[in-house]
Amino acid sequence: MAHQPLDDLELETLENFLESDQVHEECQNFVMTHGFLTALSICPVSTTEDKWLPVVFEDTPKFENEKQEKQILQYLSRLFIDIQKELESEDGFMVPCELEMGQSPEELSELQEWATGFMEGVFMTEGAWFESEKEEVVAELLLPIMVASDLFDDEEVLQIRASEKLTNSCIAQIPEVVTDLFLVLRTEPEKRPFPKHQPKAQGNKNKKKGGKKA
Repeated sequence: MAHQPLDDLELETLENFLESDQVHEECQNFVMTHGFLTALSICPVSTTEDKWLPVVFEDTPKFENEKQEKQILQYLSRLFIDIQKELESEDGFMVPCELEMGQSPEELSELQEWATGFMEGVFMTEGAWFESEKEEVVAELLLPIMVASDLFDDEEVLQIRASEKLTNSCIAQIPEVVTDLFLVLRTEPEKRPFPKHQPKAQGNKNKKKGGKKA
């Protein structure tokens, strides 16, 4: 049976469930889950569903019945496949939210939540991202996502965030950066992009802070 992408109603159902009282307060919301699964889709080492589902949920949800449980788990599996197919296509990657930061440190934008989920996926599979020959390129490409996430407070990231112009320029690169990371980590060397001239994030990948949900 051919894969069926999630339609608008199914996406809304999944989004509402991940925001409901049926899940743990630290459960990832939809945009965080999308970012998390995007990172796992880019990672060259596969992560099985029994490993990533507990990270999304934090704790077992209180499903109404077996039918709802089957439906939600199926939607998450299909979302994972949707993201993989989008990355493999030549249409370009679309982040499922506006490319903007929150108005205050206490209120994260959807982009910041997406980037936080993405970096959680990187941390979960870190060894596969930072092989010696790719480490510098991957670290450079990750910088815009690190800036957007709520997980880093090192000097380089804070300097960029201190300038609205630099921050906006940085986060505007995220869709292209996601595609480039996929090419670097998942394709043959001749198809990989040349590293872009931008500040390096080398050494920052382990300096994280904060939690999952705003």
